Amino acid sequence: MYLSNFATVGLFLTLRKYTTDPAILLPLYILSFSSVSLLATYLVRISLKKFKKSYLSLNKTYMIIISFVLFATFAFFYIYSTNTSSNGDSLIPYALVFIGLIIFISVVILIMSLFTLKEMKYKRNQEEIETYYEYTLKIEAINNEMRKFRHDYVNILTTLSEYIREDDMIGLRDYFNKNIVPMKDNLQMNAIKLNGIENLKVREIKGLITAKILRAQEMNIPISIEIPDEVSSINLNMIDLSRSIGIILDNAIEASTEIDDPIIRVAFIESENSVTFIVMNKCADDIPRIHELFQESFSTKGEGRGLGLSTLKEIADNADNVLLDTIIENGFFIQKVEIINN
Repeated sequence: MYLSNFATVGLFLTLRKYTTDPAILLPLYILSFSSVSLLATYLVRISLKKFKKSYLSLNKTYMIIISFVLFATFAFFYIYSTNTSSNGDSLIPYALVFIGLIIFISVVILIMSLFTLKEMKYKRNQEEIETYYEYTLKIEAINNEMRKFRHDYVNILTTLSEYIREDDMIGLRDYFNKNIVPMKDNLQMNAIKLNGIENLKVREIKGLITAKILRAQEMNIPISIEIPDEVSSINLNMIDLSRSIGIILDNAIEASTEIDDPIIRVAFIESENSVTFIVMNKCADDIPRIHELFQESFSTKGEGRGLGLSTLKEIADNADNVLLDTIIENGFFIQKVEIINN
């Protein structure tokens, strides 16, 4: 509004040199003010939309510096304008100072934005490297466990063959009940059901999901994932997608540690027009209402730890093609994130 008024007054003073007829000046003033205001509103709206998509708002240091710069600029113009007369001659140097400072501030903000985006991209790449490193370590651990199992399997067969060779069926039955049956139960408890994980072709999130599944397995939480059809692309920024998946799976794992009989089920369902990510986990009977869970800073774990679901809702609200559905049904907390293909 301040900028619109300044530009309109400048145009008004210029036109007043050629005519003083109010019947001409007043309509021109109203038309100019309305046009400049609409243009400024449109530009601000576009800038805010791009600003949200750039994730610069997530950097607190950047936001503090930009807020200070804008406040200082506004304060300068306010003080300068109150000490400057409104005649046409004094408006010209004021306009030059105004334009020069606006250009300078724009360049400073642009440089800061590029630097901050570069820093955020670097940190994001580091997080991806750490995720893949963790994923690699866990895969190596699984390979070591498989190696141990093969070694134990050979020993088991050797022992069984000895009982059979001596025709000691009583000893064989006793050995089977004491050693083989507990091993079978343990293998079933630690089994990871990865039906169709090879169908997930989105590399950026495949390692993240596998790492979360392995983490749940380490905590003895039964977890399964189903991807019946190939998913080669998902129409959502990878940062938002990774954050959404991470929040949902972390919450499911955390909730599963608080109940006696946990289970987590994960699925990717691809249709003709969308890809749906579904996570369902058993939840406690006294779970808060859904609208309370999505409140900022709300957490069942204490103050200051409830930003996950509110962040998830913010991501869904800011994306035009994302639908978030959260329900509690039959003792399960179910979250569905549908991403529409444009």
